[in-house]
Amino acid sequence: MKKHTIEEQSINDNNYKKLKELFPHAVSVDEDGKYIIDPQKLQMSLDPSKAEIKEDGYGLNWVGKKEAYHNAFTKNYKVLKPLKDDSKNWNETENILIKGDNLDALKILRHNYFESIKMIYIDPPYNTKNDGFVYNDNFTSSTEQTLENLGYDKEYIDYIENIQGAKTHSGWLSFMYPRLLLARDLLKEDGVIFISIDDNEVAQLRILCDEIFGEANFIAQICHKARASVSNDKIISSNHNHILLYSKNYDDVFQQRHLFGLKPILTGFTKDDNDGKGKYKYSPVDGPGGASKGNPYYTFEGVTGYFRYSKEEMQNKFDNGEVVKVGNGLQRKYYLDYAKKTKKTDTTWWDDKLYTSSATSTLKKLMKGDYFTNPKHIDLIKRMLELSTVNNDLILDFFAGSGTTAHAVMDLNAKDGGNRKFICVQWAEETPEKSEAQKAGYETIFDITKERIKRAGEKIVAADLTKQDLDIGFRTFEVVEDQKQKIYQKSLEEVSQDDLVAMMEKPDIESNEEILYNLFVAETLPLSTKHEEIIKDKLYLASNVAFILGDITSDELVEALKEKKECEYITVYSPNISNDKFTLEIESNISKLGIKPDKLRFRG
Repeated sequence: MKKHTIEEQSINDNNYKKLKELFPHAVSVDEDGKYIIDPQKLQMSLDPSKAEIKEDGYGLNWVGKKEAYHNAFTKNYKVLKPLKDDSKNWNETENILIKGDNLDALKILRHNYFESIKMIYIDPPYNTKNDGFVYNDNFTSSTEQTLENLGYDKEYIDYIENIQGAKTHSGWLSFMYPRLLLARDLLKEDGVIFISIDDNEVAQLRILCDEIFGEANFIAQICHKARASVSNDKIISSNHNHILLYSKNYDDVFQQRHLFGLKPILTGFTKDDNDGKGKYKYSPVDGPGGASKGNPYYTFEGVTGYFRYSKEEMQNKFDNGEVVKVGNGLQRKYYLDYAKKTKKTDTTWWDDKLYTSSATSTLKKLMKGDYFTNPKHIDLIKRMLELSTVNNDLILDFFAGSGTTAHAVMDLNAKDGGNRKFICVQWAEETPEKSEAQKAGYETIFDITKERIKRAGEKIVAADLTKQDLDIGFRTFEVVEDQKQKIYQKSLEEVSQDDLVAMMEKPDIESNEEILYNLFVAETLPLSTKHEEIIKDKLYLASNVAFILGDITSDELVEALKEKKECEYITVYSPNISNDKFTLEIESNISKLGIKPDKLRFRG
């Protein structure tokens, strides 16, 4: 697809920033620092029926791609409902757990966590006969509307409906595409994403990620040994999985500021001359590849061969004791301290301790039962965290499963004193009928996720009482339908008497808090934001925003906020305000607080 370069003199940085906020998937900066706009992606955001996205054939062009792309950025009428009873340490924690479809959750998070996530890890469905994957994303509108809005003809609509629920490459790609598009928007400029996958879809996923994140942002395809044993029912039995690693923006600046902190596996450093230089092991000085690598050929200390160093450099290393004669050959002392500074992380993670079987045993012991199959090992996730995050970074996992990522974040924080935070999303998928999980009262996978995170945190603190300040809590939210927004979407003929009654009702106090947290989303405040109730059920202060959720007088407002110097914005939830005079006068009244009219917002 041809992309048009926008020359710097035709658009300034401020305009680029605005464009990126509105259409982050359609604008970028190339390697020369030139602004680029992808016209077809921009067209998809404005009027998808005019977008020319090919869907014939196989690969990146599959039938249903336009619908999948459209699905990422269409408005969804879902909101977050706080579940305090399903949370832990609500008032203190900065961790977030979300119950619901991850596509809905990502659309919500995109508002207030745009370019805020340092690391994303996901272990999505592998689209195999064993993982139970069903592509169940519904059309964003009726078939007739889809025909009109996306420009499909009847043949394509039928085809797309046929792949819904089918274990096809097209169905799986249509499932992953919108989620990864939204994931990219959530990553910080120096953020990274790790994706676990097996052989079944790794080829398709690699190409898909090249399109979404950019081929230049590919860092590595890691091979992870998942099990020690092999089956005898295949010609070659697979005992590994893949982990794809992409960055948001992999350039020279990224490399300089994003020094990967993963410590490589260093073994064999057992020798020590007690000379203050530390432990070492022997390393050959004969050059790999010999003459073909251009290594010099000469005789040194009676040993003849192709050496990786010049004769002069070899002499210097021999004189200072770095190169020594061992038996009939020459060896270099390879010091552990030097190896720690220079040795790179490799792409084969072949540790015995990372096996799925070991992770299963650990989870079974923690949960006191066998309730979840094939969890990832906590040390596997910790390795990714060590590689890509530091103190205070935010980590997202929107296929949370048993909650391994949350467990790993808390465990690593306990180990290195970090304050990383997690956001985990898990659909309330029902556990198998008559399974051990159901017998134990875990009706959904989400129930297992929540309980595992709770138990893991408590176990970490119990093992080391000095970690009492460790954040092992989580605020839980559920993705639910916004009933009033659903009514707004109905035609006049569809609106019932009950709908009209519902529209007239004011939310009760319990849902007042639900309104507040969804206003946090609208005002781009983190869900972990703490708030102060200034006037009961009516006026709240969170960060630098005052929220008016009920009828108050102008005098009450000014009096309540006059000492709150941190307040810079006023947000009014209009459906709860019945005093029209207050609404008309608020702009002039907030000027008494030094708040300008452009800092006043009406929501709802």
